[in-house]
Amino acid sequence: MKYRFLYLFLLLSLVQFACGKKINTRRYYVLECTKSQQARPDTSLFNVKVDVRDFRVARAFDQTRMALRTNTNELDYYFYHHWAVKPSLAVADFVYDVIEARNMFSGAMRGISYAPDYIIEGDIKSLERLQEDKMAFTHVHMAVELIDARTEMTVVQYEEDQRLALEPAKSMNTYADVTSQILMHFTNKFLDQVHAHLEAQPAGGRR
Repeated sequence: MKYRFLYLFLLLSLVQFACGKKINTRRYYVLECTKSQQARPDTSLFNVKVDVRDFRVARAFDQTRMALRTNTNELDYYFYHHWAVKPSLAVADFVYDVIEARNMFSGAMRGISYAPDYIIEGDIKSLERLQEDKMAFTHVHMAVELIDARTEMTVVQYEEDQRLALEPAKSMNTYADVTSQILMHFTNKFLDQVHAHLEAQPAGGRR
């Protein structure tokens, strides 16, 4: 009988311990524009069709696990913090959304379409959180290009390597938000150059 009570006591203790223990679950983060980051509508609508293809990603960052750099040649990955979508897709989706919001082109396709006038491709060289002493930063290094589909020649190319401090430093949601801010700044700078290029073409870039 006493063993039965001892067994029951141990079982209840384990249940109480399990209920009181905080369970860690994976968290997933998205790249998106907040209301304060909305892309501005463009002043010109170019009669061209543009495809936004998947971006190429450096192998160290080509996964959903968020990357953390604590030293020059040292890279780690969070177990509980992931991007909701792989960067090769998420960043291309982000660029496409900005293009749609700016209303620059008569046609825009996310992926591969029939007979586009231009193709937008890019390279993600770094997408990581930096930790230096008590300071944390978002680091994004990207290059993107506009390719003439007929000649397969790059006509506009833009590259930027940027990092911004995180406040509060421990918030992973802040990290995702600041990454989105960098991408918005980057994409608008690139599209400004695309606008200037098309405007300089015969008939304002219209075909």
